[in-house]
Amino acid sequence: MQNKFLALCAVAALAANPGLVQAQVGNGGATYSEVNNKTSLADFMPKFISASRIAIAAQASMDTTVGMADQANALTAQASEMKLDSAPGIVEKVMDARAADALALNAKLASAGLTIDAAKKPQFTADIEDLARSIKQFEELSSDLPYMKTQLRGAGAKGRTGLFVAKSLPGYSKEMKAQLAAAVAFARANAIPFAPEVNAALAP
Repeated sequence: MQNKFLALCAVAALAANPGLVQAQVGNGGATYSEVNNKTSLADFMPKFISASRIAIAAQASMDTTVGMADQANALTAQASEMKLDSAPGIVEKVMDARAADALALNAKLASAGLTIDAAKKPQFTADIEDLARSIKQFEELSSDLPYMKTQLRGAGAKGRTGLFVAKSLPGYSKEMKAQLAAAVAFARANAIPFAPEVNAALAP
């Protein structure tokens, strides 16, 4: 009788608070969405900024390697404007500049007869691997987008930039994969080695 009574009480409690259905024994009362989520709200923008800076630094380095030093300097200066507290417009401006520079770089890498000195090949390898690492970080952030968008919408004005980034991440990842593919094609044509993980970053 006591067990039956306790069971009835539990059912009544759940009926009164449906949100408790998501709470699981052994996880401190957290919901499944909280347990499975890889990135906290507080970490989302810092991780995005970090991955973007790595990608832009690698891209600027590639620019320099293939004789586009002026473009590299302009991109680096532009990227310095993007900070944790930047408005959505600043993030958009920087990432648009990165995309435009990438198109010019990709065209340069695909141009006939382009080669680089043997001494520069190790740096190009490092740049390719850094770009691949940034793509992986973007994809990790993207795996949490449904949850993250919900949280950012609830954050009001403070979440505006994060929400813009969350909506833009798939497009950013696609652009960066195109850039990585161009760099890999150039590396293969010029006997420049790179880690196997780079190929994984190119997967759809």
